[in-house]
Amino acid sequence: MSVVGWDNSHGEFTIEDYYYFSKLRKFAEKEGVEIYEIKSFNKLGDYDVIVFNYPEKDFRSQEIAKIKRWLRMGKRIIFAAYYSNMDGVAERINKVLAKIEVPVKINNDVVMDPENNYEDILFPKGKYGEHTVVMPCSASVTAKDGILVNSFETAKCHPTGVENPAFGVRVNMEKGELIVLGTCVFWDNFAIEWEENKILALDLLKI
Repeated sequence: MSVVGWDNSHGEFTIEDYYYFSKLRKFAEKEGVEIYEIKSFNKLGDYDVIVFNYPEKDFRSQEIAKIKRWLRMGKRIIFAAYYSNMDGVAERINKVLAKIEVPVKINNDVVMDPENNYEDILFPKGKYGEHTVVMPCSASVTAKDGILVNSFETAKCHPTGVENPAFGVRVNMEKGELIVLGTCVFWDNFAIEWEENKILALDLLKI
């Protein structure tokens, strides 16, 4: 059984918001995954999976040091942002990534796909292994390797024009695993049942 600590110490979207995340919690519980909202940062270390879903407050140096330590201990840590550096979230996460010396960056852009999308150019479809997912309102993520969710060749970033960008990456760090996603809403109540998003959401939370 996986036990997930969903951070709420940095102004994130709360897992307790029934309107937005009740489906994720319900689907997770059916798979034996328990999700707890955590308001005290230091208590996050008690959980197998740690989620920072749209953090709106900066991380202090000692908190970043703990994140690095948790990764070394074997935790899975997930950072999820949003398009166009909304509320400075992407920049805030990038500062953490730089300080823990991970060659990953969330870009100040939005991924658009005029052909492979879910009824809207800003709701582009992506590839998660053999699964098709929808990654709404997503920034692109740059990394040397470890692509977790990729776009279709028809996708392009605005305003940079970069083609076939990545939506998310996975980085192994000693015993742990770091996951960085360009969108934080692919697993909310509106999107989690689009295509095969539920599979991606539950795979991220299960260890």
